[in-house]
Amino acid sequence: MLRQKKTPKHHNKKVYVYEDGFASPDQKLTTHGAIIEKYDSTKEYGRSRELLLLKRAGKISDLKRQAELVIQEAFTSPDGKKHRPIVYRADFIYKRDGETIVEDVKGKDENTGKYQMTEAFRLKWKLLQAKYPQFKFEIY
Repeated sequence: MLRQKKTPKHHNKKVYVYEDGFASPDQKLTTHGAIIEKYDSTKEYGRSRELLLLKRAGKISDLKRQAELVIQEAFTSPDGKKHRPIVYRADFIYKRDGETIVEDVKGKDENTGKYQMTEAFRLKWKLLQAKYPQFKFEIY
């Protein structure tokens, strides 16, 4: 039985960056070297290019991609069951004007103009803002 490829819930297309700098939605190319980066969407890839330019221009610093922030530490419940930590992986974290920015890239719904977010993302985003009040959280 053949498995059908699952369609992304927000219809995004992944972008693969190869050793020679070539970027493509095709992950099976052989003429550009190995894949060195993978982005969840073309919008996230484009934003990474913008942020790299801002870093070179000195407008932002300490740019990190796919940085992890812990929402809840690992713990053992009273019945002895071990629970792994709950971690959020930010698309980008950087400093701008002395402030730490946590940024997530989201697509917009064409009909409503609202960002496409799951309930799980909304919950994690709120918990992050409560746990890290020293950071500024932005959706791009």
